[in-house]
Amino acid sequence: MDDVFTRGYIHTDILGEQIVRERVAPWKQDVKNYLLIVATLVFFTLLFVWSRLEVLQTGYALSQANQVYENLVKESQCLRVEVASLKSPSRIEKLAKEKFGLINPTQGKIILIP
Repeated sequence: MDDVFTRGYIHTDILGEQIVRERVAPWKQDVKNYLLIVATLVFFTLLFVWSRLEVLQTGYALSQANQVYENLVKESQCLRVEVASLKSPSRIEKLAKEKFGLINPTQGKIILIP
């Protein structure tokens, strides 16, 4: 019985030449098919897991970028407030009087240039 599955068979091609091919045992063909199916499933499973990991990592990177952006916006607002307070005329006048000893000019010291 084993001899039936392993014996070669004769086949003729288009030109009429005979080709001898070995028969593949049916269980070997089934094993090959199962291995092919399992390999395909493993490949697509790994592909799916990889894509989900990429989405997850991209989400983390986006979240981190958003956090950095929010921090920069807050810092920018604080710096704008600081610039406005440093440019205020009352602060500059106070600094000129206290630190540099400047005073407001009297009416006689003001010269108008036409």
